[in-house]
Formats: sequence, structure tokens, C-alpha cells
Amino acid sequence: MDPRLLKYYNHELQHIREMAGEFALEYPKIASRLGLDGFECADPYVERLLEGFAYLSARVQLKVDAEFPRFTQHLLEMVYPHYLSPTPSMAVVQLAPDLLEGSLNEGFVIAKETALRSQIGKNEQTACEYRTAHDLTLWPIELVEAEYLNTVGAVVNLGVPSLRGLKAGILLRLKTTAGLTFNQLTLNNLPLYLRGVGDLPMQIYEQLLANSFAVVVQPTNRPLDWQHIIKQSAVLPLGFMPEQALLPYTPRSFQGYRLLQEYFAFPERYMFVELTQLQPALAQCVENEIDIIILLNRSNPRLVNEVDVSRFALFCTPAINVFPKRADRIHLTTQTNEYHIVPDRTRPIDYEIYQIRDVTGFGNTADDQQAFLPFYQASSDISPKQPRTYYSVIRSPRVISSKQKLQGPRSSYVGSEVFIAIVDSNEAPYNSELRQLGIDTLCTNRDLPLQVPIGIGKTDFTIQTGAPVESIRCLSGPTKPRPSNAYKDTAWKLINHLSLNYLSLLNQNDKEGATALRSL
Repeated sequence: MDPRLLKYYNHELQHIREMAGEFALEYPKIASRLGLDGFECADPYVERLLEGFAYLSARVQLKVDAEFPRFTQHLLEMVYPHYLSPTPSMAVVQLAPDLLEGSLNEGFVIAKETALRSQIGKNEQTACEYRTAHDLTLWPIELVEAEYLNTVGAVVNLGVPSLRGLKAGILLRLKTTAGLTFNQLTLNNLPLYLRGVGDLPMQIYEQLLANSFAVVVQPTNRPLDWQHIIKQSAVLPLGFMPEQALLPYTPRSFQGYRLLQEYFAFPERYMFVELTQLQPALAQCVENEIDIIILLNRSNPRLVNEVDVSRFALFCTPAINVFPKRADRIHLTTQTNEYHIVPDRTRPIDYEIYQIRDVTGFGNTADDQQAFLPFYQASSDISPKQPRTYYSVIRSPRVISSKQKLQGPRSSYVGSEVFIAIVDSNEAPYNSELRQLGIDTLCTNRDLPLQVPIGIGKTDFTIQTGAPVESIRCLSGPTKPRPSNAYKDTAWKLINHLSLNYLSLLNQNDKEGATALRSL
């Protein structure tokens, strides 16, 4: 039962008693017949009647107010659909390659959206599934030394020329494994994850991206046989491009909001930098160790004696608890106009729908299939030649079950449930020949990531594709999932973002940007 019903009931009962008192003062003769005397009611039967009426009025008021989030949700579904979805759990994971694997000299690519499965938590039956956000290449190298050089002299002592503006530097020493040398590798770009607690990683991040002006690559032996200086775009940030997005976003949604949402949900996802243009330098190195010195035009005394190997991590990527899943079939009936979408009826509490991707109706035969389109979504094809069928979605807070009330929920995050209604272009409920609905969704594991054991055993995650990976560790996170903000007054504040532009009404993909111009 909705907990707001009690509030509405007390409000309605108070209103009835106050109005009954005014009615008794204005019309005492009629009020006496009803057993009303001022603000008191002596007749218990009349009192029960008023309470029953207050209960019914409370239900009506609750139903009226319940339509408000439906209205705002449908508006947001048109312009900013990402606001309707909950914010899933996120993490930064490190894939430890098998450093003795000689075939890594060409690099082994772990593609974006690779599935990672967690260990099963205590008293649970379901493993959480995460998807990687960045393309990641494994190499037979390891970081063996890192140091912050806070003076010009410390940098020059390494054989680096005293370039104009030089104030400090960061030394990174890499070493190859599996008996390889650096000139045998085709490595060109090397991503780094800046780890640690507090604001120290952010200060290193600022030094690398705001204060670096060149990168020097040289051998570790002295005297130097060669030296390579990279001056243009030597250090770049990661995570800001659309192809590196962590949250699934549609072209209708402004990418700037994605960047902000990801930052406030999980700031560590931006603690990635990439060293670029390394291949010409590595081709000259016939040894198994190499120094990379990042030259800085500003010194930060706070970083002295604070920078070591533990501040940097190789082979890391952000990951998010969102994955494709086909929900259980929905059997259509004439008894209701809304259907509850359940990803897995055997474990309903372990899954929460993040987004609906496709809806298809099925009949008694293989030919009786019908695709449904989102009703609250503008379409560039408005031709009335063929009938269209549509669906609308409403997301509601999950109601705690009786079992959870007795045993208590497993976490403070309850989540939401999604319901679907279908209709055709003639406003009929649906084709009478249809018997079932098949729905493809993006799902999360609700609050299950909070139960995942981290740092126990040989690995925290297992990869679902064949790869030379010894273990996968969670370096940051997993974060707690957060519910959608598209409720109550917050929904109107989100709708106000429409003033930014109106292209989000019509942009379905990157190729339809001109649709808005054609409609003018």
C-alpha cells in the first residue's frame, strides 16, 4: 500500500470535520439530523460514515496526484529519456594480463561493452554483470617505478634538456616481460588510471593535463644512446568522447548532461589519461626498460614524496552495471491495459529495467508478429499509409513485499518497476490476434552490486570472452545505485532543460540532425 494514503486520509478527515463544524453553525437544524454538533460528532455511526468517506476521498486524491508523474514522465520521454532511468552501479576495474604470454607483443584488445561477471554474494543466487566502457589493449609491460621531480635540477639530472618553462616532472619507468624488448611492441598509446584517496589523484590529473607541455622518452642506461621528445598532444584525457560514454545515452540527449551525470555519480571514471605517440620512441629501444618523463611548467609541492607506483594503474577501464536482457514474455489479456515488465520471474528482485529497447507482439503463428514503436517519441516518418502500433511506459517506485517487511530489505535501495501499455494508430488496445509481448531491455542488478564480495579470492570479476587475463580487480567502487530523479517537483526542473535546444525532440540518431530543419 502506498504510504502516502495515510497522509491523504488524515488530511481529508480533518477537512471534513472542519467543514462539518462550519455547516453545523450555518445550518444547525439540518446538521442535527446528521448528528453533527459543531466540531464534534456524538453519533458513532455518523463518525464511521465520515471516516469511510475520508478514506474514499483520499484514494481519489492519491489517484489524481499519481497522474502527475505520468504526465511529466511522458514529457521527459519525448525530450530527455535518460532522466527516467535509474543511475546504475559503476566501478573501475583493472585487468591483470598474463605477463608471460608472448603473443601480447601485438596487443590484445578487450573491446568496449565486454561482459564482466562478479562473484556471487553471500546468501545470493545471481552474479552481477558489468560492461566495460573503454576499449582496452593488454601489453606485456608493467610499471616498476614512479616519482615526482619537483625541481628543474632533478629533471635535468636524468639527461633531459632544460627546456623553456620547465619547472618539474613526473618519471614513469616501464618494463617489458616475457623476454621481449620495447622495439618488439607495436604500442603507441598507453592509458593510465590515477588512483588513490582524497584529492591527490585530482592534483596529479591537473598536473598531467593542465601543466604538462612535453613528454621525453629515453632509455634507462647512461649515457643516453637516444632520446625522443613529444611536444604536441602528448597527454590526453579519456572519458569525454561519445564513444567512451559510461551511461547509455541516445542522440536526443545532450552529451553535456551525460558528462555531468557521470561525474557526480562516479568522479573516478574521469581519472584516466593517455600517453600518446609512443611508437617512434619505442622502436628505438632495444632494452626491456624505458623511462617516460612528463615535463611540467608548474611545480606542486604537495606531490613531493606522494607519487609512487601505487598512484598509477595500467590496463584499467570504467565499467557499469547495465546489460542487455530479454524480459519474460507478457501474456496479453483484456482484463488490464497495463502490463508489468518482469525481466526474470524466478529472481525479480535481482533485476531492474534501465531502458526498453524493442517491443514485439506475437500471435499464434510465426507470421503473426507486430513491432511496436515508442508512443512518446517524435518520428520523421509520418506517412499514414500503413497502420502503426505503439507502446508507452510508466516507471513507479517498487513497493516492498510482505517478505521484505518481515525480514527487512537487503539494502536501503528499493528501485523501481516498469509497466507498459500498448495501442495502435486507431486507438484500439492492440491487435486481437496477438497473444504475447516480447521485450528487449537494458537491465541492472538493482542493489545486488552492494552485496558483491570485493578483494576476496583470486579475482573480483571473470571475463566472458577468451582473453589472456589472470585476474580482474575492482580498484574503485562499486558505487551504490541511485533512483531516477524524475519524480515530484524535480521532474519540472528537468523539463526546464528543454530551453537549451529543441533538437532533442527529433534527433533519433546521428544521421537525422536535419529532421528538425525540415519540420520548420
